Amino acid sequence: MSWFKVRDGRIAFSGTLTKDPYGAWIATAEGAKAIDAVAKGIGFRLFGRKRAARSRVWRELAAAASSDDGRGALQAAAELYVRTISSLAYAQGLPRTTIELRRLVLVPRALVAGRARTAVTARLMECRAFAERPLAEREFLFETALTQIDAAIRAARPSVQRPIRAADGWVCVGADTRFAWVDQYWSGPGWSGHWFVYELPREPLSRTQRKALDRAIEQLVAGLGTLSRERRQALVQLAAQ
Repeated sequence: MSWFKVRDGRIAFSGTLTKDPYGAWIATAEGAKAIDAVAKGIGFRLFGRKRAARSRVWRELAAAASSDDGRGALQAAAELYVRTISSLAYAQGLPRTTIELRRLVLVPRALVAGRARTAVTARLMECRAFAERPLAEREFLFETALTQIDAAIRAARPSVQRPIRAADGWVCVGADTRFAWVDQYWSGPGWSGHWFVYELPREPLSRTQRKALDRAIEQLVAGLGTLSRERRQALVQLAAQ
C-alpha cells in the first residue's frame, strides 16, 4: 500500500503512512544514525534501546501524518506535485506537438522532482508536527512523500483512456521511467523518464480524437531517438529556467 493513491483520476493522500519506506530508511547509514541519536536518550529496555527508538520514531511520525494538520499538509503536497507537472508543460524547449489545437508535452520526471521538491518541503514545514521533528527525520519524510506521490501516479497507469488530472486543464496520459534526460548523478536515482501531459478539452474525447492522441504520443516517442545526450541535458536546462 502506498502513502498516496489515485481516486477518480486525482492523486490523494491515503490517510496513513505505510511502514516499508521507514524500514528501508532505518537500514541506511543516515537512518541508523538518526535512530542512534534517539536511542541515547532512552533508558534501559529489555529488548534494547535501538529497538525502542525505532518503534518510538515510527509511532511519532505516523501520528504526525495522521493528525488533521499532517493529513492536510500531505494532501497539499500531492496537489503541489501535479501542479508542478502542469506548470512545466509551458516550459521552453520540451518536446511537444498539437492535436486539434490542444498541446501534448513531454515533461521529464527529474525536472518535476527538482521543481516540486522546494514547494513540497515548504508546505510540509507548515505542519508543526513535521517541523518539530529532527532534521534527518524530516528529510526522510519529505523526500519519501515526493517519491510516493510520483509512484502512486505511475501505479495508476495513466493513459489516453485513463487520464490523471494535473491542474489548469492538463492531464497525464502516460508515463515513461526509462528515458535518460539527465545523468542520475544530478537527478538522483529513480527519476528517469517523463510524463505525457495533454491539454484536455472540456468535452469528452471522441474515439477519433483518442486515436489521434495515441498517434501523437507514438510520434513524440519516436522523435526522442534523435536527441543526443548533450541535447537532452540542454533541453532540461532550458526548461528549468
